[in-house]
Amino acid sequence: MLFSLPALVLDKVERNEIDLLVTLLTPGGKIRTLAKGAQKSKRRFLNLLEYLTYLKVHLRKPQKGKTLILEGADLLYLPESPRIDIAKFYFFSYLTEVLEITSPEAFKKKDFEWLVEFIKELEEVSTIKEAKTFFELKWLQICGLYPQVFECVSCGREPKKIYYFSIPSGGLLCFSCKDETSFPLNFNQIELLRKIVRIKKLKEGETLMQGLSAVERSFLARLIEEFFLFHLDWEPRSLRILKEGL
Repeated sequence: MLFSLPALVLDKVERNEIDLLVTLLTPGGKIRTLAKGAQKSKRRFLNLLEYLTYLKVHLRKPQKGKTLILEGADLLYLPESPRIDIAKFYFFSYLTEVLEITSPEAFKKKDFEWLVEFIKELEEVSTIKEAKTFFELKWLQICGLYPQVFECVSCGREPKKIYYFSIPSGGLLCFSCKDETSFPLNFNQIELLRKIVRIKKLKEGETLMQGLSAVERSFLARLIEEFFLFHLDWEPRSLRILKEGL
């Protein structure tokens, strides 16, 4: 019995001499599928199994085993910029690795839809520095690891004059709750964090960050990346190559 659903391609691995094991991210979470004969008959999936291609996939439950059979797919969106822009190619490699390794089991339809729109928006941005920072922050939210920047993570009160931030503790700390892992932030830095966490669209985030000074952009990118790596407890192999290309 065939059924269809939207999906993003995360990975493909050769299995024996003719099949491909394809990892997909769907509105219900990550799944692995078997594309039988995909290596032997490439016309069947021509240009469809590139990383982060958006598809409507047609799947069949096997008579034996648990791996779904990928019978075919219709192209919904194919990102073009990674083919011609090396920085975006590196960024797409980074995105793919993060999504494959860290996608939460309880993935939500609205998060999948946001991700598809984010990938489409990437075609329009001129640089990916701001996109990287925005993605890391939004992905933390999707994974339930969002930094708290409005109230103290320990006592729940909103600091009024003196602000501290702790990456291990998960965000803002007041003067009374600060610990050895925290460091001071000024009011402008706190307000900047509060503005960026409210933004949902990449274009809005890009506009905000491009209006900042170089010092402010560097602060934001460094803080969010450190928070991202600490709370995911894992560093993507593609991150070093991406940063070298920025």
